Amino acid sequence: MMHMHHQRLSLFTWGLLILSLASSDRVFAEDAQEAGLDFTRDVAPILTKLGCNGGGCHGKSTGRGGFKLSLFGFHPDQDYDAISRGSRGRRVFPAAPDDSLLLQKATMGVPHGGGQRLSTADPEYGVLRAWIVANMPWHDDSPRITRLTMEPASSQMRPDQQMQLRAVASYADGSQRDVTRLVRYKSSDTSIAEVDAHGGVATGQRRGETPIVGLYQGQSAVSRIIVPQLDPPPEVEQRLRDFPIYNMVDQHVATKLRQLGVPPAALTSDGEFLRRATLQLAGRLPTLAETRSFLEDSAADKRSRRIGQLLESGDFADHFAQKWSDLLRNKRRGQAARLPGTIAFHRWIRNAFATNLPYDQFAREVICATGNVTVNPPAQWYAEVRYLDRYVDDTAQVFLGIRIGCARCHHHPFEKFSQEDYYGLAAFFGRVDRKGGAGVAERRADETILVKAGGDVKNPVTGEVTLPRGLDAPPLEIEPYADPRHALVDWMRAPENPYFARAFVNRMWAHFFGRGLVDPLDDLRVTNPATIEPLLDALAGEFTAHDFDMKHVVRLICESATYQLSSQADQYNLPETKNHAYFYPQRMSAEVLLDAIDDFSAVPTRFSGLPAQTRALQLPDEGFSNEFLRLFGRPQRESACECERTAEPSLSQSLFIMNNRFIETKATSSKGYAADLAAAEREDGEQVGELFLTAFCRPPTPQELSDALAYLASEPDRKKAYGNLLWALMNTKEFIYIH
Repeated sequence: MMHMHHQRLSLFTWGLLILSLASSDRVFAEDAQEAGLDFTRDVAPILTKLGCNGGGCHGKSTGRGGFKLSLFGFHPDQDYDAISRGSRGRRVFPAAPDDSLLLQKATMGVPHGGGQRLSTADPEYGVLRAWIVANMPWHDDSPRITRLTMEPASSQMRPDQQMQLRAVASYADGSQRDVTRLVRYKSSDTSIAEVDAHGGVATGQRRGETPIVGLYQGQSAVSRIIVPQLDPPPEVEQRLRDFPIYNMVDQHVATKLRQLGVPPAALTSDGEFLRRATLQLAGRLPTLAETRSFLEDSAADKRSRRIGQLLESGDFADHFAQKWSDLLRNKRRGQAARLPGTIAFHRWIRNAFATNLPYDQFAREVICATGNVTVNPPAQWYAEVRYLDRYVDDTAQVFLGIRIGCARCHHHPFEKFSQEDYYGLAAFFGRVDRKGGAGVAERRADETILVKAGGDVKNPVTGEVTLPRGLDAPPLEIEPYADPRHALVDWMRAPENPYFARAFVNRMWAHFFGRGLVDPLDDLRVTNPATIEPLLDALAGEFTAHDFDMKHVVRLICESATYQLSSQADQYNLPETKNHAYFYPQRMSAEVLLDAIDDFSAVPTRFSGLPAQTRALQLPDEGFSNEFLRLFGRPQRESACECERTAEPSLSQSLFIMNNRFIETKATSSKGYAADLAAAEREDGEQVGELFLTAFCRPPTPQELSDALAYLASEPDRKKAYGNLLWALMNTKEFIYIH
């Protein structure tokens, strides 16, 4: 009886509690409406700020501890259900809000694997508690955020100075809201400036510039912090004033260097410029005759004329055909050399650069390729890029400069791109089909790319058919039998497109300067801003205005004084590694370096199945085996990222050039340059001068000449002596690097 009595009392008590809660719900709901609390605007940003929904915590695909949130809170409706209804609603308790598991875990009132995230004194704790007290309100009509701004957008600060950022969210209904405390902040370089959790900025001891990135509800904003050189000496001021302005590139670079108080280096010598420009435009060393002619030329426009000559040369086409064969993954994949695909595609790319095919047309012919590679070589792109995700990822990375792959599964963590954006791009390829060859390994020479009458792409999360649409563009209805890919290129080449032109000019900038204005060069996003944003915009505008003339952009870059600066830094500009106060030395790429060694030694490398005079730079695909090329970072073309080609030096590379018989035979060959010098009846001093001009486009210094002559005099075997001298020059950094 006693047991039954207590059971009835318990049920009675729970009944009163339920009635009480039901009554309280109405009061709480009224309080919530009055307070304006909303999960999407007030609660979800706090969880993001605290890191609860990050990839290493509850935001990972399987959640943590039985509690799963959407990554970075990009699906607040799912998170609302997980918090308010998940685990039978045990995470929140309006009747005793402080006992809610959501708050207990965050404050370490109960054990929490993520550690303490809040204290009860924090304003964020008060917001979460008030939301729970208000019975977890959810507003279906909550306005959508459209933009995040941070103030100031740019600021110059002194060392050891502090400043407060302000973040403002703008909504679709026209309202604005101060969200400074809710934004996640990050400094790209904490040695220049740090930012705390609430937007407080403090500069460090290092001079330079760093962006402060803010993320809030899928929107991002950037505030640039510049810590200039204070009270620069008169020499610095004079060098900044004397920096020559050859074109628009120099105007923007000079403005940035003045803001930083960093002086530019002097202009490089004629010989160094000739070597730099020839290697980067034509992928080869200047010939001895070219070097002598250029150094003897006294005309003021000789550098500009030389750039023009290199742009019109077949070597320029070879060099950039190799670059774009990497990007477009022109890969044989072990197939027989008799198959025409990779060779035909390589020749098509080379002809595109030789004839200066407009870049938008170049992109259209690749992306919209149909038919068989024997009649339409760009169809080879689809031999390696075979599946829907690769169509999207490679198109975005190569032609838009965007790494959008993560949006296939979830909202992009550092950009505004969602799964809807990803599958909107994928829908442009929904009608692509092929005949012949079932996969990468099974592809055949007669494989044909075709366009079907229709083809839908569904968003795997919603299950709904997605219409084709560009990023930030309206969806498109495509007529049956029409090729949606042409609509994609139309959107890409539109003057208002913020990606297409910027991606190309940034890629070209990186080719010549070793790093992009945006770095990595194919990661254009708000949260990875350009070092000189006005310059990137100006170059992109110039490219678009000149109908996507690729050579026009290259000429602008190479004719600038910025490109012609010396690589010699000094105490005033050595720490500056982003804004081009001097030329950043670069190691030659694998193919260019091998060709340079071949040219210098006059002993060409042979490639099986190709004509005897074929250069490494002219190889159409990765199928031509060579240990040197592998060791020095030639990519296997497994991805569309330029990062696959490596230029980092290694001990193995140094040992190969120093000791490998492949290099030794070039230096000691009886048919090579060293043998010719040994047999020539000329003064050793003249021949040493010729060696230095050939290798470095400069005469030897008095000390170098003296040392070389002393060695030649000490070695009775002239062929061996000249071979060793040639070998020694090939092993110098000055030979291997572009300065």
